[in-house]
Amino acid sequence: MQTDQDAQPAQGDAQKQTEDKTPNESEEMETSTEENKGEKKSDQPPQAKKAKVKTKVLELPIENSPQWQLANDMLNLFVENEGKMIMQDKLEKERNDAKNNVEEYVYDMRDKLHGMLEKFVSESDRDALSLKLEDTENWLYEDGEDQPKQVYIDKLAELKKLGQPIMDRFMEAEERPKAFEELGKQIQQYMKFVEAYKMKDEQYDHLDEADVTKVDKLNNDAMIWMNSTMNQQSKHSLAVDALVKVKDIKAKTKELFSTCNPIVTKPKPKVEVPKEETPAEQNGPVGDQEKTQEPTADKGAAENTGNPTSETTENKPDMDLD
Repeated sequence: MQTDQDAQPAQGDAQKQTEDKTPNESEEMETSTEENKGEKKSDQPPQAKKAKVKTKVLELPIENSPQWQLANDMLNLFVENEGKMIMQDKLEKERNDAKNNVEEYVYDMRDKLHGMLEKFVSESDRDALSLKLEDTENWLYEDGEDQPKQVYIDKLAELKKLGQPIMDRFMEAEERPKAFEELGKQIQQYMKFVEAYKMKDEQYDHLDEADVTKVDKLNNDAMIWMNSTMNQQSKHSLAVDALVKVKDIKAKTKELFSTCNPIVTKPKPKVEVPKEETPAEQNGPVGDQEKTQEPTADKGAAENTGNPTSETTENKPDMDLD
């Protein structure tokens, strides 16, 4: 029992010693953290102030002192040579363009002969043109590699002499229906005009009958021509030139329009409305005369109205009071 009691005071002394030590240790920790913070702050460099920039303008003198200069004769010679080189480059470009045009036509026409132009060329003409194209291609990569510009132009003209008629037939077949359609619309328009005139339309009652008859005749002739040419062309082969060209159809449309349109659009004559004559001002009473005439007129009217009433009262029979 004594040992236990001795141990308890020993433990109490130990706790007091630890309590006494902890505040010191905490103070040491706080001082160490503050020192570390100070060290961190001291590690960062202080922010430097922005220095003011001062600008100073100085005028720099310019001196032109060429050390060497060409003579006028030599300078003119160089300019002349430069002009010759520019002209030579231009001629070389034109020569290459002419050569490329021949090559491009060969490749393009070869594809079209077996494509969109197949219906518009006979077999014999297609074979002849195909052989010509092949020969031209071989010539371009052999003797025609470096030829003057005019040689390429002549070679292209030879090819187009065979190929252009085929291309023209294709273009005619593409544009012909549109041209016939425009002519047909024009004919229908003038047919409606003649029919409206015959129905006594007020819009055309000012036109002469002879002019309307002229429009009717020209319109019928154009319709007959269009129907006949369309029928003939439909039976014609596409591999030969067309019977009627697009320019002929457009010329017929223009002729019909220029003759008939002035008659159809003739305006009505303007009717001049007679001007109404303003009556002359009558001299009437002025001022007090109007006032004096008004009551006299009223009196006369009262007298006229009063007479019948008096007559009626006088003509009434006496009533019996009984």
